[in-house]
Amino acid sequence: MLMPLRLFARIGGFDEGYRLHAEDLDLCRRAQEAGAFIAVANEVRVVHVRGVSSRARPLFVEWHKHRGLWRYFGKFEAARCSGLTQAGVFAAIWLRFPFAAMRALLRSRSREMA
Repeated sequence: MLMPLRLFARIGGFDEGYRLHAEDLDLCRRAQEAGAFIAVANEVRVVHVRGVSSRARPLFVEWHKHRGLWRYFGKFEAARCSGLTQAGVFAAIWLRFPFAAMRALLRSRSREMA
């Protein structure tokens, strides 16, 4: 991710309320709202070696991933949605959590065995 330092400072940098995940979405959203052009370079290939925290603390990572999505929704979208829609988004995020957590635990354990 590249961004001019002046823009980064003007929009207040990263929101420290995110622990893991969605902070990049938040930053891009605020940059766009400040008038910046957001571009995605889909043709660029990057090798991402799975994070150490994902292996060592899979439940922690999944919890904060889901928490970050809920924070992002609440910060940018919730005010424009009905209470029913907000409840639906909350349910979609948090009902997914146990399945994502179980998958992450199983992946973590299978990597330990390998």
